[in-house]
Amino acid sequence: MTDWRFWSRAATYPKTEITSTIWYRPQAPVPGQGGGPLPRAQALSLSPAALQEASRFAQAQNSTALIVLHRGQVVLEEYWQGYSPDSLSNSMSMAKSILALLIGIAIEEGHIGSVDDRVADYIPEWANDSRGDLTLADLLYMQSGLRNDDRTNTPASDLVNLYLSSNVEKKTLRIPQVMPPRQIYDYNNVNSQVLSIVLERATGENYADYLSSRLWQPLQASDAFVWLDRPGGQAKTFCCLFATPQDWVRVGQLLLNRGRVGSRQVVPEPWIDQMLQESPIEPTFGYHIWIKARTADYPNVDQAASAPFLAADTLYLDGRGHQRVYVIPSRELVIVRIGELPAAWDDAVLPNLLVKSLDSNIAAPKSSDNGN
Repeated sequence: MTDWRFWSRAATYPKTEITSTIWYRPQAPVPGQGGGPLPRAQALSLSPAALQEASRFAQAQNSTALIVLHRGQVVLEEYWQGYSPDSLSNSMSMAKSILALLIGIAIEEGHIGSVDDRVADYIPEWANDSRGDLTLADLLYMQSGLRNDDRTNTPASDLVNLYLSSNVEKKTLRIPQVMPPRQIYDYNNVNSQVLSIVLERATGENYADYLSSRLWQPLQASDAFVWLDRPGGQAKTFCCLFATPQDWVRVGQLLLNRGRVGSRQVVPEPWIDQMLQESPIEPTFGYHIWIKARTADYPNVDQAASAPFLAADTLYLDGRGHQRVYVIPSRELVIVRIGELPAAWDDAVLPNLLVKSLDSNIAAPKSSDNGN
């Protein structure tokens, strides 16, 4: 009742604007290293018709940005609703995948032993109850059994308190375990916030600084920001990394290149493989990342496009409002969609459309193969 930020945030929360970053205060900078333009393709590897259809679909679905990268080069880059290449947007839960990458780096550096470590090794406040026996893998796989009160219509819910409070660590560490771990998959923001507490305590660095030095600068990304619960406080890592669409392309390319940026191994390759191993309970989910298609049947989406993904190796980052980074390693393809809540989104449309175009170009006979 005495947290004035909680009530101020509750009274002013922008319910209809997902991508806007203006409301989220205070913020901590995540310095990048240049954020220069992405390389552009001199010749198109996808058909102009397919790219035009991808653009049309994205624009119709209330998007603010769409970028398609093939073999490390931009083949399509579009912005709408006043957005530009320099515009920051709210990633929402795509930030969870960034947190998972940092956990892998911290393991490689020796700050964290392994994903089998007990949470109590890093959070002694939980040493005397069952939460301390949770492993980092339980948190990464969203199978911890921690309470998931995600109601949005009451200030008493865990989700509202995590989102609006001035002390997110205090709120997080008070959330109880309501069932044994590894029983069910339950997508829960609390898991991510606990992981960030582990990360900060293990490394001795605040989240923004660790993200900047270990990932964002090696990516050669532009400056980004994270949302803090209060000035000098903790980052809310279950959501809200504010970055440009081009820098999300860089994240996608990092995943496609198995943790490399150029010749530098930024994220350990074995960790990328581990992130993409499916949960024993939920086969579409890895370590804070989606690894298989989830499709929906909307009557106004072309049925051919909304068939299951053609590329079985598709993985993607997912944020509220259908913020997306799709990565299809077998086609060397990265697709980034940023935008507001769409009318009828189907996760198969953009990947299928562009994969079909690439595969058609490969299958098409060359002029030298016509028998003459």
